[in-house]
Formats: sequence, structure tokens, C-alpha cells
Amino acid sequence: MPAETVSDVVHLSREYRPALMAYFLRRVHDRSDAEDLTQEVFARISGRSGQQWNSGYLFQIAANLLRDRQRRNRIRADYRASLGEIEAQNVEMLDPYRVAAGRDSIAAMRAALDELPELTATIFTLYRLEHMNKQVIGDTFGIAVRTVEKHLTVAMAFLTGRFGDEL
Repeated sequence: MPAETVSDVVHLSREYRPALMAYFLRRVHDRSDAEDLTQEVFARISGRSGQQWNSGYLFQIAANLLRDRQRRNRIRADYRASLGEIEAQNVEMLDPYRVAAGRDSIAAMRAALDELPELTATIFTLYRLEHMNKQVIGDTFGIAVRTVEKHLTVAMAFLTGRFGDEL
């Protein structure tokens, strides 16, 4: 940055810093935020050389900074509110580790079901995973409801032995 630009910014800072600080303090009520915003005004004009700066332009930059800050705060508040709504509905965020563990559990269950006789595995899948009625399953395969219950008992005993309380 040319020396005259640096001296111009320093001169403007000496002249307008107190007014900008007062402007920001009235609006943000936090001295450190007001300092940061005031510094940002001068940072923005320091990148542009060869221009004449007046108070109107500096305060327009200040107003734009406040508008941007307010917009960011509103977006953050909306995001936090949406997270609160999700938590209130007892919806858990997707966790990659939980997704991977779930896939592993499903793969282990599928492998265990493959060890059962095909009819037993199919009946178990229809009843426990598809929530199909025992009578409908029996009618579909042409077997009695009591036979469907026996297949379910065999499958549950096998899977309980394999996975224990994880079911």
C-alpha cells in the first residue's frame, strides 16, 4: 500500500474513529464488537487507494457492516432454532459412525439369516421386518399359523444365541 494511502487511513482513523465507535456502541452494546466493526471499516478503505473519503462514505460502510452482521446473526439463530426443533422431535443427526455400525449390524443379521433354512429366514423377515400378519404368511405359504410360529421360534432362538441381547 502506498505511503500516502497509509497516511490517509491513519488521518481518517484519528478523525472518525471516535464517531464510528459511538455509532457502533449505540447499536451493538459491546465495546469489543464495536472495536472490531470500526477496525473493519478502516480495513475496507485501506485496500482502495487514490480515493477521497468522506464521513458519509465511512458511515455507509459502517451501516453495511451492521446489516451484514445482523443478517449473519439471524441465519445463525434460525439454524440454532432448527436444531432445537430437530432435538425436540427426538430426531438424531446422522452420525457417520452410527451409520457404519448400523450397516455392519444389518450385514451380520443378513449373514445369520442366510444360515437358517430358507423358509424359516423368509418367514422371520416377513414377520419381523415387513410386519406381515402370521395368518397372511401362513396363507401365502400354504401352512398353518402354528407352523409359522414354530419357524419364528426357531429363528428367534438361533438369532438370540448368535447376538444375545443385541436384538
